[in-house]
Amino acid sequence: MLNPYKNRMRTVWNTELFPAQSQRSVSEGGCWRRGRLGAAWIVLLGLASVVLFPNLSYPLIEPDETRYAQIALEMVQSRDWVTPTLGGQAYLDKPPLMYWLTATSFSIFGPNVAAARLPSILSAMATVVLWFAWGRRVLGDRAAWLGAVSLTLCGGFVVAGRFLILDSLLTLFTTACLLAGYIALREDRTCWRWWMTSATLCALGILAKGPVALVLCVPILIANGWLCDNQTRPRWSHWVMFSIPVLVICVPWYFAVATFNPEFVDYFFWEHNFKRFTEGSNHREPFWFYIPVVFAAMFPSSLLLPSAIVFLFRRRERSRLLRSKDLGFLACGSAWILFFFSVSSCKLPPYILPSLPLLAGMLGVMLDQTVLEHQTPCRLAKFLRPFPQRATMILALACFAVIAVDTWIGQTIATRCQVAAVLCVAAFVVAIVLRNRPVAFGRSAWWGTTCVATVVLWLTVAQLVPTIARDRSALVETRKMASSHPDATIVFFGEKPYGARFHLSESATVYFPVEMKSEFVGFLRQQGDVVLVTDDFWINRTQAAVCGTHRLVASTGHKHVYFGQCVSRPVASVVDVQAGVKR
Repeated sequence: MLNPYKNRMRTVWNTELFPAQSQRSVSEGGCWRRGRLGAAWIVLLGLASVVLFPNLSYPLIEPDETRYAQIALEMVQSRDWVTPTLGGQAYLDKPPLMYWLTATSFSIFGPNVAAARLPSILSAMATVVLWFAWGRRVLGDRAAWLGAVSLTLCGGFVVAGRFLILDSLLTLFTTACLLAGYIALREDRTCWRWWMTSATLCALGILAKGPVALVLCVPILIANGWLCDNQTRPRWSHWVMFSIPVLVICVPWYFAVATFNPEFVDYFFWEHNFKRFTEGSNHREPFWFYIPVVFAAMFPSSLLLPSAIVFLFRRRERSRLLRSKDLGFLACGSAWILFFFSVSSCKLPPYILPSLPLLAGMLGVMLDQTVLEHQTPCRLAKFLRPFPQRATMILALACFAVIAVDTWIGQTIATRCQVAAVLCVAAFVVAIVLRNRPVAFGRSAWWGTTCVATVVLWLTVAQLVPTIARDRSALVETRKMASSHPDATIVFFGEKPYGARFHLSESATVYFPVEMKSEFVGFLRQQGDVVLVTDDFWINRTQAAVCGTHRLVASTGHKHVYFGQCVSRPVASVVDVQAGVKR
C-alpha cells in the first residue's frame, strides 16, 4: 500500500531535488593546488583563532559553567574518575567525557577559568578543522572551505564553543560521525576504515552527552541511504560492525557507574533522557521555537539562509542540476536534527548546535554554485550580487548595537569598542561610497564583508560576553566586597558556592543549605562582619533571623550578595560549625 508513496518520495528526492551524483561533478572549484590549499588553511585557522581564543579569563557564567567546573575540580581532588560528584554528592545527569577533559586541563594548567573552557574551545576549533579536512572529500575544496568559514562566522557556534557546556563537544563528535559514515558509504564499495571511525566517534558522542548522539547520527545515515536507494544504504552487517566500537567504548563506564550507583540506570536513562524528551521540565517551548533560534545562532552567516532555501527548492533545470546527493545528505541531516529537537518537550537554544555545521555546509555549496560560478550567472547569483554591501551595513549596525549594550552594562566605553567602532564606521562609509561600482560586487567585496563579520564576532565574544558575565556573577561581586572588608567571613546560605575556588581562591567560605537555618543563625552569632551570599527568595526570613546580631545591606552589584554589618558583640559560646561546609 505504501510502495507508491515510497517510490514517489525517492523520485522527488533523486530527480527533482538532488539529481547530480556528486558535488565534485558539478563544482567548478576542483582540487586546489598545494599553495592555494595552504593559504586556505592559514586563513581558516586564523579566522577561527580570532573569534574563539581572545579574552578567556572572564568569570564563569552561572549556573552551567560554575557547575561543570566544580564537578571537574572535585574529580581532580577525589581521583574518582567513575562517579562525577557535585558538592560531594553523585551527579549522574550527564556522562563524564567533558568532566574528564576539563579535569585533565586543570591537572595540566591549574584550576582557572581559561583551563575550564579550553576543552570546549578546542572542540569548536576541531569541528571547523574537521569540516574542511573531511568535507573536501565530499563537497570539493572550495565548497568545503566556504562551509567551514560560514561555520566559523556563526555567532551561536562561537559563543557556545567558548562556554563550558557539553554541546560543543557533542557537535564535534556528531559532525565527525556523520561525515565519516557518509564517506564510508558513498563509494561503490564500503570503506570499513571510515565506517569504524564513524562508529568510534558516535561512541565518544555517547560518552559526551548520552544516547542523544546515537539518536542524532544513526537515523540520518539510515534515512539518507533509504532516500537515495543506492550504495549509501547501510545493511545489517554495517550495523553489527558499528555496534562493536560503541559497546567497547561506552559499556565499561556505564557498567562501572551503575555498579557504584544502583540508581543510575533509572535516573539517567529514564528520568534524564526519556522523560526529559517526552515530558519536558522547565524548558517547554512551542514547536517552532528553533526557527528563530537557528537564524540567531547562525548570525551573521544566517543572512544567507533565505538564499540557501531558495537554492534548495528552485525548480528550474539549471538550478536542479547544481544540487547533488551530497547536498541532499546535508539537508537530510540538518532537517532531522531540527525536527528531533522541535518535537522534544524540553527545548534550549544550545541543543540545535549539532545542526549548524550541516547548515553551514549547505551555505558553502550554495555560494560555490552561485556567487563563484564562472558561467553565465543564474537569477540567484544576480540577486546575491549586492549582498556584500547590504550585509556590511547590517553588520556595522549590529556592531554599534553591541557597543551600546556593552557600554550600558559596563558603564564605560572599552578600548575594544572604540577600535571596533572606527573599523565599522570605515566599512560603512566604504560600502556607501563604492555602491553600484563593479568592485562592490566582486570577490573583494565578499572578503570585506567577511572581515567586518569577524570584527563583530570578535567584539561580541571578547568584550560583550565578558561584560555580561562580570555583571551577573555573584562571585565577582562577592570578591569585590570581600576585598573591601578583608576581615569579613564569606558565608553562602542556600546559594551553593559552585565555582568559588576560581574567584575566591584566597578566601575561606562557609556554606549552609536552607535546611540548616538554625545552624546558620548560630554561626553568625559568633561572627563579626560577614559577606553573605543568599537566594533573594530567603532574604526577608534571613534578615529577620539575624537582625539581633547583623544588619544586612544589599550590594549594588548583585541582588544575591549582602554585607552583614555586626551590630553586637559576637557570642563567645561554642557553636557547632561542623554543619557548614568549608571551601
